[in-house]
Amino acid sequence: MRVTTNMVVRSSLNDLNRSMLRLRDSQTDLSTGKVLQKVSDDPLRAMDSLKIRGELRRADQRSRIADDAQTRLRMADTALVSGLDLLTRAKELAVRASNSGVADAASRAAIGVEMSAIRDEMLAVANTEYLGRSIFNGTAAGQAYDPTTGSYLGNAAAINRDVADGITIAANITGEQVFGAQASPAGDMFAVLDRLSASIVAGDQAAIEAEHANLDTATEQLQAATAEVGSRAARLDGIRTRSAADEAGLRERLSLTEDVDLAEALISMQADENAYTAALQATARVLTPSLLDYLR
Repeated sequence: MRVTTNMVVRSSLNDLNRSMLRLRDSQTDLSTGKVLQKVSDDPLRAMDSLKIRGELRRADQRSRIADDAQTRLRMADTALVSGLDLLTRAKELAVRASNSGVADAASRAAIGVEMSAIRDEMLAVANTEYLGRSIFNGTAAGQAYDPTTGSYLGNAAAINRDVADGITIAANITGEQVFGAQASPAGDMFAVLDRLSASIVAGDQAAIEAEHANLDTATEQLQAATAEVGSRAARLDGIRTRSAADEAGLRERLSLTEDVDLAEALISMQADENAYTAALQATARVLTPSLLDYLR
């Protein structure tokens, strides 16, 4: 086959273009820090990368959900601890009022006023809000308790949060689980505090003793609710620690899949640059001189 000058020129230019493209790709890898610029670069590795990124998106979503659940549980825990402090004070007042040798009518009236104030403070605790919604009213809207009558306005629904793969945690606890049910024989905690205040003011020792026992029962229920919330929060902390470790592992896998080895990339780019320079020099020497070269 006859090889013409045009054929040599075209072949040389094609070789130069391929060498230049390899150099461009090496420079792109180094400047972006990524070995995958498009799926066609490495389809198998690209599929692995897409899968890992999908897992990371799900992990990030679960992390935000876990943050919300943890905040809810922490707020509930803080509110319940405050409630226990109030009940401790109420028990002290009940003991003082039951001492007939110390409590006269005036002191009982003062104790009754403070007991009513404790009841109002306890209602404020029961209406604690997070992002504008009560944390003790289940999934109902508005306040958990009527601040005047003390009636429960919520429901018994749980707010479940998917915090890890296959793991769901209830991020709330309802008012009736904490403060008792109004339909129970002794009523809820607010009814007990109301009756205890009235019994103290009236000086009814039998009623004071009965309501004091009901107050002990209400305190035990509040303590149990506090322990339950603390247990959920502790479990959630452990789940979040494991999830953070899993997410770090995914990011490491993604880095191994997508990121370039800088030392290898530098060596590759230098080799491609040397090859391109050598190709330019060889082409300049191989191509037949033009008529202008002869005229010189």
